[in-house]
Amino acid sequence: MKSKPFSAQTLENWLATSTGIVMRGGSVKRATIGSAPVESFIAYNAGGTKKIWACDATTIRDVTSPASPTVPPTASVSGQTSGYYSYVNFTTSGDSYVVAVNGTDFLQLYSTTFDWSAVNGLATYRLNFDTQTVNYVSGQTITGGTSGATATVVKSIDNGATGSLYIQSITGTFQDNETVTGSVAGSAKADIPAGVVQISAAITGLATSRLSHVWLYRNRLFFIEGGTMRAKYLGVDSVTGALGSLNLSGIFQRGGSLLFGATWSLDAGDGIDDKCVFITTEGEAAIFEGSNPAGATAAEWNLVGRYDLTAPMGKRGIMRAGGDLIVATTEGLVPISAAINKDASALSLAAISRNIEPDWKREAAARLSLPWEIIKWPDMNYAIVSLPVTALGQSPWSFVVNLETGAWCKFVGWETRCLELHDSRLFFGTNDGLVMEGEINGNDNGLPIYYTYVGNPDHMKSLGALKTVHQARPTFLSATPYSSQISFSVNYSVSLPPAPVAADGGTADLWDSGQWDVMLWDQPAPTPSIGGGQWLSIGKTGYVMQPQLQITGFLNQRPVTEFVQLDVTFEIGGVVV
Repeated sequence: MKSKPFSAQTLENWLATSTGIVMRGGSVKRATIGSAPVESFIAYNAGGTKKIWACDATTIRDVTSPASPTVPPTASVSGQTSGYYSYVNFTTSGDSYVVAVNGTDFLQLYSTTFDWSAVNGLATYRLNFDTQTVNYVSGQTITGGTSGATATVVKSIDNGATGSLYIQSITGTFQDNETVTGSVAGSAKADIPAGVVQISAAITGLATSRLSHVWLYRNRLFFIEGGTMRAKYLGVDSVTGALGSLNLSGIFQRGGSLLFGATWSLDAGDGIDDKCVFITTEGEAAIFEGSNPAGATAAEWNLVGRYDLTAPMGKRGIMRAGGDLIVATTEGLVPISAAINKDASALSLAAISRNIEPDWKREAAARLSLPWEIIKWPDMNYAIVSLPVTALGQSPWSFVVNLETGAWCKFVGWETRCLELHDSRLFFGTNDGLVMEGEINGNDNGLPIYYTYVGNPDHMKSLGALKTVHQARPTFLSATPYSSQISFSVNYSVSLPPAPVAADGGTADLWDSGQWDVMLWDQPAPTPSIGGGQWLSIGKTGYVMQPQLQITGFLNQRPVTEFVQLDVTFEIGGVVV
């Protein structure tokens, strides 16, 4: 038996590179949104404005710059019935938006122009007010004291004596400076010298609470109608209007319902070769091409084919890599390009995750009750797959793959219920309502990080011969403190010694924590230098050897340590027949 070069049986909290393995960074608590799980993130990036919200089952909260990591920020949206959102950023000729759906509540639309607004079958207007004496509540009817005009309040933005009401179903015409009272509570004067302002038109053709997934294709918003085989779409360059409908029930053969859709491109960008992919809960994929789903000709809208995957792990478990679309399934991370050439039973052979196939399938079976997610982080050159904790006793960790080499590892200690990359920073939400930022220091929110490497069994080019490893010499490139421990296991039985003591903490580099006019700005990153180099006594005898490396991290800064080489001296005995 010969192990594959540059492979490992265990690689925990070490990220594989093209030259060795490096220690991952730690994590810091950035916000608390309550005690319920953080189920989703929503991010906005347009016109120089970057914002991120964390969502639980009932609220959407702004966690871009929370005042405290322990006090929940005021909810931007409340009264929701699901926290599992699908969203897109979409810029039209009129504005830049976030469009978010969850399959049970009205579609939520965000813009810096009018904040969050629920979009349904009615147009929404904004009525500004001042000199407020009693706060308004959502859902009630308001009446103008002079005009007699009425409307239904869908949202109240209260800034004290001033604010805005988002209203629908207006009858009559509200007048400037008239007193507006609520049927339940609220009293203020209308501040509308130019009248009420329409902030969003209606979406008609289906209650938007039925929309469970959203994506962009050829400058259109496409949606999944939850629990059905129907997809919906809006007009080009539009976030409102009449929904068109696509019934795909005659295409799929294994039942279930549509789970999500996505754009698949044969090149690395958006262009005329883009295809629209629809994937069901049972793992069937239908691929269409064309730019007009209402078109009557094949040139406008055409079914390319139906292909078999295995069951997807969640509607956010997808990733674009170059020109391909990667889908997280029970068999592994499968490219759509492989699905059109292989039978479903052979897809694991083409999976990007093939090197960790036993681990993937084991965790897929154990954690199937919650959806998985994938985030690609080009700046760090890796992608991370969330493994949500679904039962007591499950370890909080994630799969991580090097985007260049395809090498895999585990990040142990991060409870990744959901993931988001925002402003080149990685955020993850936990089951207990915390928003964490990853790769930010050298400990996990005050807890140590245990870095463990166990090499694959190796007969060291002497098959069947007894051998004794006398000494080992590790080589590191490092710019931060570390204290390593080298050991060996023999004959396929892994036995790790207790983890070593952590090295001294080093200097903190947490964002927004330095003292003004004291900390040095734009100073160069520390230069790694060669470390290790000392021969260590091992004294292990066996037929097959497995090198082991352990480090305990508890730094105040992100570690810069790479393990690049291990030299050993060993003696070979006779071959046993």
